[in-house]
Amino acid sequence: MSINAVRLDIPRLPTATRVMPFVAGALTVCLFLRLMNFELRRDEQLYVPPTRLLDDQSIYQDFFYNHTPGAAWLFHAIRRLTGSDYLLLDARLGVFAGWLLLIGGIGAISYALTRSYWTSWGIVVLTLANELFLSVTGMGATNNFLPLPFAFLGLGLFTLAVVSTPVRSAMAAAAGLCLSLGVVFKISGVAFIFPVALAALLLPRELAFRERLVRVVLPLAVGGLVGALPILFYLVSDPTGFLAHVVGWHMGPHAQYWLSGAAPDEGAVTSRAGKLTFAYEIWIGGAGSLGLVALLLLALIRRQDPAPHRSGTGALLLLAACAFCVGAAFSLLPTPSFPQYFAPPLVCLPLALALLARDLSKTARAQAAAVLLCVATIALLAQAPRLVQNLATLPHPERWAVARVHQAGVNIARHLDAAQRRGKVATLAPLYPLEGGLPVYPELATGLFAYRTATLTPASLASHYRMVSPAGIPALLASDPPAALLLGFEPALEKPLLDYALSQGYQPVPDFGIVDRYGTGRLYLKPAD
Repeated sequence: MSINAVRLDIPRLPTATRVMPFVAGALTVCLFLRLMNFELRRDEQLYVPPTRLLDDQSIYQDFFYNHTPGAAWLFHAIRRLTGSDYLLLDARLGVFAGWLLLIGGIGAISYALTRSYWTSWGIVVLTLANELFLSVTGMGATNNFLPLPFAFLGLGLFTLAVVSTPVRSAMAAAAGLCLSLGVVFKISGVAFIFPVALAALLLPRELAFRERLVRVVLPLAVGGLVGALPILFYLVSDPTGFLAHVVGWHMGPHAQYWLSGAAPDEGAVTSRAGKLTFAYEIWIGGAGSLGLVALLLLALIRRQDPAPHRSGTGALLLLAACAFCVGAAFSLLPTPSFPQYFAPPLVCLPLALALLARDLSKTARAQAAAVLLCVATIALLAQAPRLVQNLATLPHPERWAVARVHQAGVNIARHLDAAQRRGKVATLAPLYPLEGGLPVYPELATGLFAYRTATLTPASLASHYRMVSPAGIPALLASDPPAALLLGFEPALEKPLLDYALSQGYQPVPDFGIVDRYGTGRLYLKPAD
């Protein structure tokens, strides 16, 4: 029995206009609350401090930062716009903006290709209800999620540009802009530039090659150059320093640290087999399997649809497949490997679904929409516990994780004021004192990442980093004694700091403790003069 023999009904549009805004609003609230209540992660000790540090310091020169600058400047800009001193809140708002951009981009581009509200709605929900996005990848204030909306928009806008008659050169330029902005947030975003650049030389096929260069390739390149200006600025002003942070650290001391087995409890893998296991679990298992089901069913519907389809869809599906393959290859390259590294190829799924649902007959369009709604509903039900678990905190923002982290920083500042201590706070968890408006050591301003690899860093790289090794802690603190030390989250790495505190008579504050998933932070105050 063919799929055309199955009657698949979907709600009428008037029903959609009443139901969809309510459901969309509820999902948005759930997503926002999950972001605000997601417990602080170690990586955020690197990504969030620039929210304040950039007030008067320069990235790469004054403090260590091992990625392209997009996330740092976005989080800082949001803080300046809001005037807020809740640093983690400001940074998480930046990630929430990325979510809205991805959801809006998928909805708009899917509808432009399919002209079906329900189809685009199903594609959006299926993407939102991905368990990888609803965990560390999309919930922490890092750069893991932020490139994804720009990668999708780059692919989607390029697709719309070349399927339009005549070709929309401005949209091709916007595609280049978005693809480059993805790289500004994370260097791995370059994976999507290669397949689009190649496709620009080949599509649309009905245009002469010379005209294609003028109307597609040139606008795409111009948009890409504009989007790449933040990176070009650092490459021109200090190329060796910029590359030492963004490339050299990852390929050198970072990889050596993990290959040495120094941190077995952080969920990373270094073997090829481990990486392939991650890939299988994320792309095929779990929510990935639902995406594959949707792809196969839509391909079957399209194949059985008797209506003629406009040319070009096959080539664009090939573009989506190539983008996935190149993105997958880039995901497998880094050592060590974490689950969030396998997120970028997933942005190819909504584009492929929209292309398969393009130009269908009325009956086939209804079937495609029904399939997507069913699959999206299953995905949403599977992720419902994650999405609704924080609803009870809606009227109590003071209980949100972002508020508790800020309050912990304020409490540190209060203890220092009460004891009349002035100076920096020495810690491998700098976000806490920064939340309280307190200064930290530039060498430790972005957490433990440079510190724990310092002994593995060759002098040629170390000269570009503002960092200190565990052996250098006594000299650093002796030259500028801290007002306090916040310790307890990384006992092994903190030993030189604790030894200094005990040897110099620093006293722990009674009844003070900051509890997070890494331990309990204790505050040690400088002895009175």
